[in-house]
Amino acid sequence: MKKKIGIVFIVLSFVLWILIPVIPFLSLSGAVKTAIVSGLFIGGEVFFWLGALLAGKDIVKTFIQKYWRKKEKDDDAS
Repeated sequence: MKKKIGIVFIVLSFVLWILIPVIPFLSLSGAVKTAIVSGLFIGGEVFFWLGALLAGKDIVKTFIQKYWRKKEKDDDAS
């Protein structure tokens, strides 16, 4: 159950990050926009790291290897 909650938190953190570029187009004051963007930024980081803690080292390691590491090419073109 902890792993599922952790994965949900990680996905939620990416959703919060995706919402940040939308905020400048809303008809709100500059101070409110700044507060919302700050909250989304902090919330995204908190949810990511809580999700990583709950999901466990093995799931986070697999996720990083699968999505964030660039695959090395077999040929050495010089």
